[in-house]
Amino acid sequence: MTPKPQFLKDTTIKRLLVKSKNRTQSLAQHLGYDSLITPNHDISLTDRYLNSQKLRHQREQYNIEKIFKLTYDECSNEITTEPDPDWLVRFIKMAKQVYSPSMQKLWARILKKELIHPGATSLKTLTILISMTQKEALLFQRTISVCCQIGNSKDRKIITSIKTPAKFIPFRQKNKYYPIEYNQYNLPYSSIIILMDLGLILKTEFESSAIQHTTHIQLQLQDIHYTLNCYTKNISFTYYRISPIGQELASLIEYKNNIKYNSYLLEVLAQLFTITTEQ
Repeated sequence: MTPKPQFLKDTTIKRLLVKSKNRTQSLAQHLGYDSLITPNHDISLTDRYLNSQKLRHQREQYNIEKIFKLTYDECSNEITTEPDPDWLVRFIKMAKQVYSPSMQKLWARILKKELIHPGATSLKTLTILISMTQKEALLFQRTISVCCQIGNSKDRKIITSIKTPAKFIPFRQKNKYYPIEYNQYNLPYSSIIILMDLGLILKTEFESSAIQHTTHIQLQLQDIHYTLNCYTKNISFTYYRISPIGQELASLIEYKNNIKYNSYLLEVLAQLFTITTEQ
């Protein structure tokens, strides 16, 4: 195992419950900004500035070295091409700011994919990714676990309801809705709003075209493919759609299949469709 550099050993901040003054002092020492908390009049302001900049550059150097090492470990000697130099410079500049180990793994996967498939991850996607916190990345991970693909489209969707035409009521046609309660599966609507603001989910709720009776619909839930056969005419889905940038990230983020949600969704669909599993 590669030893951590001394500056990380000496200033590691433990994730424990600590009193606010002690936490503030520890953070200041870690970043080289503690001179007014623990005065040392022998060191000039200029020297303190240079020291804090040195610590920052050391941390950034370590971050990018770690991401390259993770990329190297991920590779299996696939055929690659030279990456676009402008993309690589921007990637390195942003990747230096990635401190979380889980996010560093994600950036390593992005670099590997770019070496194998140039242009796979846009600079716009990198810009959004660097603005995301680890918590927001976890929210997106949960969102991907409740997504599906319908028909021939590769776009990931979050089904919000299934709509069927009900009996005619004088002067109006009342539709019947079967809501999909995805919020019961660790994904509240507030999380959807956060991801919309980040540009990972489109802000419009869409509705599919009406599905005619006897039509066969292909449904993919993670790695499992199903065929849906309609019971009635003119059924449609409402859904949120993952944005093009979200699609890029979704292909890189590791997530676990949400087995409970998948079972729940299939139970709701079974009220309106005959479902068969493709082999």
